[in-house]
Amino acid sequence: MSATKTPPADAPATATAALDELLELAARDPLILEEREDLDALVPEIPPQSFYQLARQLHDQGRLDLLFPHADPEQLTAVLDFGAWDGERLALLQLREWITAIVETYEGAAAPRGALARLIAAMDPEIWTATLLPGTAIHELDPDDDEARDQAMRAVEHLYTYETPDGFFVVAVPDDPYGRAAIRILDAVYHDDLALGRELVVSIRAAILAVIEEDLLRWRSGRLADLGFVPWEEAMKLLRPLSREQALARRADEAPRGRDDEGEPRERLALPGEAGLLRRVLDRLDPDEHGRRTREFLLLVNEVIAAQRLAPGVPEIAERALQQTRGSIELGLELLAGGRPEAIELDDFLAERCVTLGLRDVFRVGYGALDRLREAALALHRSGQISIKSVGSLLDRPWGPAIAALIQRIPELPLEGSSAKTRPITSLRDVARATQLSAQAALLARLTFETEGMGIAPVWVNRVDEPERLHLGDLVRAALILEHLPGGRGQLAPLRADDLDAAASLLLGADRRLRPELAADLLGRCRALGADEAIARPLVDLLLQRLEVELAGLERDDEGAVDLTRVGGILTIQRVSVWLRTGMTQEG
Repeated sequence: MSATKTPPADAPATATAALDELLELAARDPLILEEREDLDALVPEIPPQSFYQLARQLHDQGRLDLLFPHADPEQLTAVLDFGAWDGERLALLQLREWITAIVETYEGAAAPRGALARLIAAMDPEIWTATLLPGTAIHELDPDDDEARDQAMRAVEHLYTYETPDGFFVVAVPDDPYGRAAIRILDAVYHDDLALGRELVVSIRAAILAVIEEDLLRWRSGRLADLGFVPWEEAMKLLRPLSREQALARRADEAPRGRDDEGEPRERLALPGEAGLLRRVLDRLDPDEHGRRTREFLLLVNEVIAAQRLAPGVPEIAERALQQTRGSIELGLELLAGGRPEAIELDDFLAERCVTLGLRDVFRVGYGALDRLREAALALHRSGQISIKSVGSLLDRPWGPAIAALIQRIPELPLEGSSAKTRPITSLRDVARATQLSAQAALLARLTFETEGMGIAPVWVNRVDEPERLHLGDLVRAALILEHLPGGRGQLAPLRADDLDAAASLLLGADRRLRPELAADLLGRCRALGADEAIARPLVDLLLQRLEVELAGLERDDEGAVDLTRVGGILTIQRVSVWLRTGMTQEG
């Protein structure tokens, strides 16, 4: 995500262009900073999120010396805000690592005496106390009492110790890199300002980490809120659906005051480069309105991050939130387009709605459709029929990954051919696809357990050796085979080698394709459950395609019998071996 500060009105255009160029080049290769001679002027102008992302890159390459010596206290505070917290708790290892990096760059840049003290005063001084407090023991010394000094040293002889230059304290820390880093930080403070070093030690002796952490969190939350990372409760207001009818009825003079009107945001964001409905609509706006909506878009991206309780400042998270925000807005625009008067050109109509509503409420219109998808997926999950170890774990692909993606706070769709990766829902076509997958998942559960379907007893889910690897389709296919073998058993039972051998002979035609009556059977059961043909047929086709592959690909052992260890996912006695060894009957 590329971002730059919006410059003052009288700032030369060349300065803005130079900063844009710096960030664009540094995003690809941060070591490009070595070639710049204007870092003292440009680095302080980098906005907080962009500064942190650049700092992360340079930290990984061990070259923070190219950035930190030119930074101002606000930027270094932003690095700690983004990089030294885990939720609402300080990440103490990362905090000490970043503070150590700040100290090292100040020392490496040969900063004048007192520079570090001024930096500490301009940041949150308590963050330095919190950095050094964990694992640190401090003993006060009396310069005139040698015996007391010797006693103090004996008490910490098993630790790594540091006698403060003023002679008043001995500081003891664990003898490891983490502890030695604390001593290095404290020693740097003492050598920069003796009085400040003493104040810091006194502060550490009296500090309670939980109290300091609470104060630091409050100050951090305020700074992040200025960037759009509002508290979770506030961010969740963005996820209140707004109906299309309410949005279409809104008049220009009823437009609510939005966050984009609350002052200039700290960063300016370039909208996604790909062509799309949102970009077309924004291009219809005048420059001032375009700038206002672009700034609003940035705030929305950060609110989407906050609503999902994701870590701010992480480039990958920011990019995904950007795509989610753009997708929800474009979905909202597509929904609003259905209310366009015929006399008004589409893009002009949507541009007017963006001005009247603001992008925030357009987002809420789009989220209304997503919320309905999420509620349907959650209801199915809570039914207890599709999940064991994780959401949708009992569902075959693509339905299991789809339900897992749809119950997210911002629902998504799984990428085709992948069960792990997802993508934002961006159009009514995506909504239709998600609705279809959710309906098919519900139908598969009903087909498995209801009497109009296969009528399989739910207890079979817990009888397999590895329930986390079981799918409902495995049960359905096994029950279907038993129904269509001579003398159908009428109840589900794990298939034996001779069952599979007979199924391959009787249920596959000469062309190695399944006999059509199996599809007719499953479709008939789906109709009995009230399923629509458009939902039922793809489900049946996928289930039977897998059955066809399993029966056509049966492997045999050295004696010519079907090798049950190499059968696909279908339910066989091999998969319920533990249950069978208990001595229970199949009817039990």
